[in-house]
Amino acid sequence: MTIDSLKQLMNSYQTAYAPDIAPMEQERLIRQSVSDDVVFSTPMAEGQGLANLLKHVAQFQKKNPGRYFKSNELLAHHGQLLSEWTMYNKDGSEFSSGHTHAHFNEEGRLTHLAGFFKA
Repeated sequence: MTIDSLKQLMNSYQTAYAPDIAPMEQERLIRQSVSDDVVFSTPMAEGQGLANLLKHVAQFQKKNPGRYFKSNELLAHHGQLLSEWTMYNKDGSEFSSGHTHAHFNEEGRLTHLAGFFKA
């Protein structure tokens, strides 16, 4: 995959967490971004499978109303990527920042996601 296609992949994944995304669009973005058996973890949660990730993403706006992500930098090699991102409040002010390390498959979908940030 090219760096541009990986940036697009991460953008689709992060957009699924955004406020005002209809549930069907949220699911479409996640399904196009991750494998069915995706493994994910953050300091506060971990899980496996598309259904569990969809639940996790759906809960994000309930716990973090109006917040959204933007990737600042993305590095990739050998089927892995590292994304540096910022989470913003609804008013556009910076809330926090962190990193996501991920593996992707030949189909261009994320198979493992590990988020790192101060919890």
